[in-house]
Amino acid sequence: MTTAQSVEAQVAQETQDAEELQDWGSVAVSFARQMTFPNFSRGDLAGLRRMDPDEPGAAAYWRLMAEKNLLGSAALELKWALILHGIALMTPRAGDEGDSRTAHEGYMPVGRALFLGGDANRPERGYYAESRLNRLLTARGPMLRSLLARMFRMMAAADQPFNWREMARFILNEDYDEERFEMARRRIASEYYQAERRSARTETN
Repeated sequence: MTTAQSVEAQVAQETQDAEELQDWGSVAVSFARQMTFPNFSRGDLAGLRRMDPDEPGAAAYWRLMAEKNLLGSAALELKWALILHGIALMTPRAGDEGDSRTAHEGYMPVGRALFLGGDANRPERGYYAESRLNRLLTARGPMLRSLLARMFRMMAAADQPFNWREMARFILNEDYDEERFEMARRRIASEYYQAERRSARTETN
């Protein structure tokens, strides 16, 4: 293979990877919608909420993964288990038949959601404490997974949706594409501190 062909092949692979990640973000959003459909059983939703994302065994997990053709890579399966667990936790608990709200809110960046925690008039201190944020954004591997699972529960308790395209890319890019993972990490931090700044301005007005 010539140098030119090698470069072309690399560019083609990078383009394919980018398109795949874009598609995966859309898959996460489709999962969020699907969990609010009338034909998605409460038992399946409860199973995904209770599921240990490090040892996924819920029937609904396997069914959803098979539907989207996501089975085959053990590492990716565990990442998707964490994503599905988080989406299920953050899906509103409607006693509440017919509640169509989902865990996904496209206009709400993850960092801003962490700061606001369901309160658009949040005072200067964030719902998700700065110390927690720092631990989350510097963690990797099992520790990151553990901190994310706890964070999803906090967002669920606050009834705070966020952009699951963004979160899916953050999770999926770890140990896969370091540049994109770093971009996702920086975006979360940026949106958190921008929300803090806006809150401080409101407090002083």
